[in-house]
Amino acid sequence: MTWNNLPTELHLAVARFLPPQDTRALSHTSRTSYNLLLPQIFSDVTLSSRTALQSFAIHVPLSYGAYIRRLSVCTKPAESALVHEVDCTEHLATILATCSSLRSLSLSLAASLDTFKITPVFATLTTVQKFEISCWGQEETAPVSERVAVSLAASLSSLTHLTLSRITRSALHVNNCFPLGVPLVLNDHDVPSHPILGEELCLPSLLKLPTLKSLELRDVWIDCDENMCLQGKLAQLDRLSLYGSMYRVGEVENKACLAWLRACGPALRSFKTGIPLGEFQPSTCLGKDWMAAENESIIPPLPTFTNFHVDAERVALDDLLPMLNVLSACEIKRITIANATMCAAQDAFTRECASDEFEEWQDAVEQFLASNQWDSLKSVELNFGEGTQRIWSL
Repeated sequence: MTWNNLPTELHLAVARFLPPQDTRALSHTSRTSYNLLLPQIFSDVTLSSRTALQSFAIHVPLSYGAYIRRLSVCTKPAESALVHEVDCTEHLATILATCSSLRSLSLSLAASLDTFKITPVFATLTTVQKFEISCWGQEETAPVSERVAVSLAASLSSLTHLTLSRITRSALHVNNCFPLGVPLVLNDHDVPSHPILGEELCLPSLLKLPTLKSLELRDVWIDCDENMCLQGKLAQLDRLSLYGSMYRVGEVENKACLAWLRACGPALRSFKTGIPLGEFQPSTCLGKDWMAAENESIIPPLPTFTNFHVDAERVALDDLLPMLNVLSACEIKRITIANATMCAAQDAFTRECASDEFEEWQDAVEQFLASNQWDSLKSVELNFGEGTQRIWSL
């Protein structure tokens, strides 16, 4: 029996085990194979540049968009491009308008998008559950405004997992009390009002999205959220990840991180951070009036949650015990401390450094366990890569 005589079910079963390049090669063997494998070939699409985005929008049949389940787009220009800020909204909107079964969308933007054109298209993406948006270029010269990012996220009616990387805050949501050198977007006042959030297109408003379960902010300046206080019904957020920013002002960022944590509510189960936490008195320096607490003397309690993850790349060893003291009332059951870079490293020098750091962190964990009064704690895991791992079961 030849390949062509096999039933369709066997063709598809074999194709599921093939890597992408072999699947494409197999599809070129006959028209029948090509038609059969189209859904698999186009289920996961990566467009790694502005040129690739334009080429896909122009040359790929619109009907193929129905096969796309995961779409990753980067709008970086070609190396020889003289003008970097080119609006790619039209081509992106053309593709997204055909993606009737899209589940996951990732955008890495070299320049912002025209929200008047792109937001209505996002509203049609009713199957998207995971959305990532980031700034590919420099925040100072080609930022992606928080108002744009929030508007797009709020337009995805089934969104459950959201990641924002290097998103720049809007001057409309920050007053004049902020450190010099922090980039802000000044020209995003024309982002249209959103049907759900109205004019409040700032990052804390993401907590109002009813379907959102997981929120991750990477390299995003959050100091201006120090006094955030959201009114109305909030999302039942299950996971929150805050990694901090290079523009951080230590004490203010710590207070802002705690404000985010308090705003998440009782459904939170997992919290991951690269920000060293400390308890401070509330300040009134940053934040718009609509974000300020009605009574600054009343501070909401921290939520209880099961899992606490510490990013050991961003948190110094000396900050570990103060962090745990701040979270002592959160009824945490599992603590994980990991350094992702050292976990992935293979060279001897980095592995030696990992071993040295591991010993120091291990001593700090044992010091904490010897004196802690956490009845809820069940385990602590320390992971700096192969040969530098340990789990304490309590």
